[in-house]
Amino acid sequence: MQAKSLLAGLVLYTLFASGAYAQQDILAEIRKDLFYSDFNLEKSEAFYDRIVASKLNTATIVAYKAAAKALVAKYAWNPATKIAALRYAERSLAEAVHIDATNLEVRFLRFYIEKSIPSYLGYSKNLDEDLTILSQNLHLLKDLEIDAGIADYIFGYIADMAAHVSP
Repeated sequence: MQAKSLLAGLVLYTLFASGAYAQQDILAEIRKDLFYSDFNLEKSEAFYDRIVASKLNTATIVAYKAAAKALVAKYAWNPATKIAALRYAERSLAEAVHIDATNLEVRFLRFYIEKSIPSYLGYSKNLDEDLTILSQNLHLLKDLEIDAGIADYIFGYIADMAAHVSP
């Protein structure tokens, strides 16, 4: 009986461990696609669909879904589509921060997206909070398991933004 329990435990561990590795692989692909790809409306929608198809709902994945919708808003020609995509992105980013308020990648994505949206649209409410958290924790960026080029970009972007904030 103990042998069956041990075998069952080993099988479950293997499934969970391989699932965690698969999740990291999917996240690594999503990151690289966002940071290294050129987008248009069709590619933005396909990017979003691929993230949804992963069926992952971690804070980081939710933030990348929001980023994909922000890209849809950027490239859509229809104003109603743009506003709907921005509203979805805003709700998703709030959800991602609610899930994990200490996640620097989530905070960066929200900051970057809000910084890219004209402030008169009212979607840039968290810039100061996110920039403060990001700049105070920039030294922790090296602890994130992300591509060195992406980490360098995030570090440089936040350092530059923090340097331009008036005291």
